Amino acid sequence: MFIGQSQYSSAIPLWNVGRGKITKVSGRDDTFDGLTAFTPFWAMAAIFSIAGDIYSMLGYKGPLFAALSWSVVLFSLLLLLYPRRTEFLIGLVMVSLVLYALRMPVASNNKTITAVMNGAILLSAAVLYLRAAGRGAALARMELYQQIRIVARSLLAIMYFYGIFHKINTDFLDPSVSCAVGLYAPLARPFGLEDNLFGRYLAIFATFVIEAIAIVSLYWKRYFAVGFILALVFHYVIPISAYSWYMDFSSLVFALYVLSIPTPASEALYRTSLEFTNPLRETFGRIGILLPGAAVMLFAVTLVIVLTYAFPGRSFDMMVHSVWILIWAVVGGAAMVVLAHVALQNLPCKTVSSPRQPLWVYLVPGLFFLSCLSPYVGLKTESSINMFSNLHTEAGQTNHLLFPKPPYLFNYQNEVVKIVDSSEPHLVRQSRAGNYHVLLDLKKQLRRKPEAWVTYVKDGETITRANASTFAGEMPSLIERKLLMFKLVDFSRPKACTH
Repeated sequence: MFIGQSQYSSAIPLWNVGRGKITKVSGRDDTFDGLTAFTPFWAMAAIFSIAGDIYSMLGYKGPLFAALSWSVVLFSLLLLLYPRRTEFLIGLVMVSLVLYALRMPVASNNKTITAVMNGAILLSAAVLYLRAAGRGAALARMELYQQIRIVARSLLAIMYFYGIFHKINTDFLDPSVSCAVGLYAPLARPFGLEDNLFGRYLAIFATFVIEAIAIVSLYWKRYFAVGFILALVFHYVIPISAYSWYMDFSSLVFALYVLSIPTPASEALYRTSLEFTNPLRETFGRIGILLPGAAVMLFAVTLVIVLTYAFPGRSFDMMVHSVWILIWAVVGGAAMVVLAHVALQNLPCKTVSSPRQPLWVYLVPGLFFLSCLSPYVGLKTESSINMFSNLHTEAGQTNHLLFPKPPYLFNYQNEVVKIVDSSEPHLVRQSRAGNYHVLLDLKKQLRRKPEAWVTYVKDGETITRANASTFAGEMPSLIERKLLMFKLVDFSRPKACTH
């Protein structure tokens, strides 16, 4: 029997739920374990994430990327159908990690957080499996649940901490360019309030307040529901702004919260889920679990096609984005309502002591916390939880209010160049838009395309028609290519919001 596989048979009763009581129906053992409450949300997050890379799924990035992308979809659907099957969770984790490794370096913060969480799941499962195999036993799902929930809560705390810390800069606090206003304006536009100064400042400072409350509530178990519900509403709303592809980020946060909430709330979520899924299974079989999602997708696709026909001119990318915003509005909204309901059921929450976990469980989130300091020490400026923060740390300068200058330990961000001319039109366009480049990032681009050339200015010196051979012996190592990624450098003030 594979690790964690449940021993179902017709002799084992199926449990149903009524008014908080688990009752027997027939067919299968549905007694609570924390992973069963979590895995459908992890599958949902994986689907929203892979949908944001539609061109991989369509084969534009090659057959390997397409195969891995559809494998993510397959394992996600299997996990929705069989949330107790640990092998499907491990399969989804492994395929997602391989896909992330092939994509590296990755700019997306939510994909990085997902990869860190997947790495923690795989590491904990491997350790527990080896320990169980030595005793001739199966992997204990509740032990895995207890370990990875520590990682999930830590990742949320780190995300909110840096969500505040990186934004303590002059430009995020400027209502004319703040990234908070970039999210606020589309939501306020239907009411004619997008330019309202009070609303803009409210959006800026509400960001700090919401994220601070979220951190406190993660570890204040008795009244966790206060910050939990506030965070749910916040993360549900931001994808609807259509400012960016936020559905994967918000669904990721929902899934991490399902692991982070106290056990009594997780049990309530499990019971509520059974009240919804059991009738579907009894009426349509196991596949019935997927029918509501399929109906929502069919409705969204049909509506977008009809609107596109009535109002032509929408691009394919816009149509895909619109479909998934509609899906998120329904699926994310339902998830938000259910999670808020179980939180209110447990307000105040009965505290339940959890078993002490080994120190190595904290290793993964600890390393992730240190990696998010990279903009200040001269390392990467992408994928360090500084998304939509207006932060600038390049060329020995910073707009951060806590540093007069960045405390560099590495020199990468000191080497900033201005492109004058190039055989690559996109580099010229970026330069004409006022952007500079970190030299290491430019070297990586020339390495990928050895025939390309670029003329640039560095420290007042003009380097003419440099190409890959110009940097022979200076090309980035494999570690530098995979782990270090830099944003375009913008010296204009106030600094406009970028991703």
